[in-house]
Parts: sequence; structure tokens; C-alpha cells
Amino acid sequence: MTYLQKFSVSLSAAALIALSTVQMAQAKLLVTSESAVVNLDAQEALFTINFNRVPDFFTLDQFGRQADSFQYFIEADGEFPIFRGSPFDSNLESIIRGEEIHVAGDVRIRDVFSVGPSEPNSAGWGKIRGSVPYSLDGTVLKFSAPLQFIGDSDGLFSYRLELYEFGAWNALTNENKSTIASVPEPNFALAALTFGALSVGLRQKRKHKSALSPVNQYASVKA
Repeated sequence: MTYLQKFSVSLSAAALIALSTVQMAQAKLLVTSESAVVNLDAQEALFTINFNRVPDFFTLDQFGRQADSFQYFIEADGEFPIFRGSPFDSNLESIIRGEEIHVAGDVRIRDVFSVGPSEPNSAGWGKIRGSVPYSLDGTVLKFSAPLQFIGDSDGLFSYRLELYEFGAWNALTNENKSTIASVPEPNFALAALTFGALSVGLRQKRKHKSALSPVNQYASVKA
């Protein structure tokens, strides 16, 4: 084998290694855990997704589709399955569009049905109900959405979470229900300590008042 042949083989091997590295880095995006926790006092839901790798929301293909994206389909009545046939045959309230993060750097929430001409970047879904910021810490994405944005009132809703790569659904589905954030129970130890301190203070006050009463003053003078 000549030097040029060896060099060509080396380049081919290096190219294969580089391609393999890129493919590994761009492994299929999956959900390792997720939740939707509702704070009824604030009337908002905190959505959390833990991915298997860091998602890429800003690389686009020639059709303007994100490398990685997600969508939540919200069913305010809390029923399953979310889809009874097609999305348009289901009782959906709203759709949360992670596919539009590249547009303005936020998460947009839309109506399911479109009335009139479709809005830009809507992919045929309805008008924008609102948009919210998100945070991405490594593989963990979080955002909070007001209940009115997603079309819910009691905080008990069901949802379907789907992931996409350049607009193609990865064929995996996460269906779940929201949970209500628990209200912290009273700190009985702190309450008991406060009550104890208050009791001691009252006893000391009574003792001091008793020492200065007219009867004690008269007894002191008489003595």
C-alpha cells in the first residue's frame, strides 16, 4: 500500500469517527422524567422536562424547523386518552409550542383551532393565547404557565407531551396528569416554642405587677 493510499484510508477512518461522534451527540431526544405541578394560589402550572441530552432549540433546517422541539396537548377535563382519533376530534383546550422557541426565545401557547389565515410560525394551529419564558439547566427544562393561558381553571388537567426532531415526531408519547402542589403543614414545633415563650413572658409580667401592688407597697412601709 502506497503512502497516498494509507493517507486516504486514514482520512476515511477519521471521517467515520467524526460522523459517529456527531451521531452520538445527536442521539434521539427522549424524556427521562417530566411533571406539571400546579400552584393554585398563583394560578399557574410549572412544567418540567428532564431530557436524555441537552436539546438544541436554535439550529434550523432549510424549512425553518428546529433541530429539537416539543409540544404539550392540554385536555382541561383531565381525561384520557388525549387523542380520540386525530387532535381535532379530541377535547383539547390548548397547545404549548416548544417548536417556536427559535422565533423569540420563549414558549408560545396557542388555541388548537385556527380561525381565518394561519399566523406565522403557527404550523396551522390557532392564535397565540400567551407566551412564557423558559429555563434550560443542562438537560432540565422548566417553564411556568398561567392556568388561563392553557385554558384550565381548577388545576386538574391531563396532557400529552411529544418530542420532535426537525419537525418529525419521534413516535414516543408521554401522557400524564397535573398534580396540585401540597400546602406546607404548620410547624407545630415552632408554634409550641412561640407559645412557651409567650407564657413565660406573661408569668414574668404578672409577677412584676404583683410586686408593685398597693398591698405589697403598704406592707413594705409598715415593716
